[in-house]
Amino acid sequence: MELNPDEWRVARLLRELIAQSGVPPEVLERRLGWEPGWLAACLEGRRRLGFDDVSRLLPLLGVPASEFLTGLSGLEAGEAAVALTASDAQMQRAKGRRFDRSLRVVRNAIARRSAWNRGGTDET
Repeated sequence: MELNPDEWRVARLLRELIAQSGVPPEVLERRLGWEPGWLAACLEGRRRLGFDDVSRLLPLLGVPASEFLTGLSGLEAGEAAVALTASDAQMQRAKGRRFDRSLRVVRNAIARRSAWNRGGTDET
């Protein structure tokens, strides 16, 4: 099974966060009720991690989902871990900018969908 580049970025960032946390993968697996070796297989690309898996894992690492997603958003794989350890002020500014961009994208998509639902042809 071949992971796509985004899945590799998720796995790479999770590996870094697990290493930073100091919690052995075996302990995380046990806490989550996963089979031994399951997490390692996911992080090595032999298995796929699902969204639910990641959302259950992050609290055990002490990482809010919003910070994890911000770390992945628009960053190269090697920069993601650095962004998560940046100063709070820098992180807040970066998150604010990314949130604003994401909000604009979502608002535009909702406006296009609303126009389409009303029978309009606004596709921009």
